[in-house]
Amino acid sequence: MTVAGVDFRPQSTIYLLWALGDEKTRRVIEAGHERAIEWLLEWIEDEVAVIRYGKDGIYRVRPPGGLVAARFRHYEARPGRPLLHDHLLLSVKGQRLDGKWSSIHTTALHEDTVAASALYNELVAAEVCEVLGLATEPRTVTPG
Repeated sequence: MTVAGVDFRPQSTIYLLWALGDEKTRRVIEAGHERAIEWLLEWIEDEVAVIRYGKDGIYRVRPPGGLVAARFRHYEARPGRPLLHDHLLLSVKGQRLDGKWSSIHTTALHEDTVAASALYNELVAAEVCEVLGLATEPRTVTPG
């Protein structure tokens, strides 16, 4: 499975607060969103992404120079529907220490998608709550 792009958006309670909040609230949420993405990219580079090379990709190394990515910020899902979110496109190639470019193991990226999403949401919520003096409450999951 090839994974070359991801979408980062705060959980619905946070982006609704962003959409309906005042200027200060929006700035706090956007700053938390920005920092969470930066931290998450570092985590992906340091802990998740590997470059495969050699016969059948037998050798695997972390990308020593990091990943190549392009990021695009949007403020609407559709015209008139506010939704703070960023699209992140990752190159499927990474440069090894010897200077050669090889494939990023996209299956490894895909396997950690849920963990990355949960980590991103936790980081954004923690920062927003701390700065704005809010609190989160665990959701009770009921049968059905």
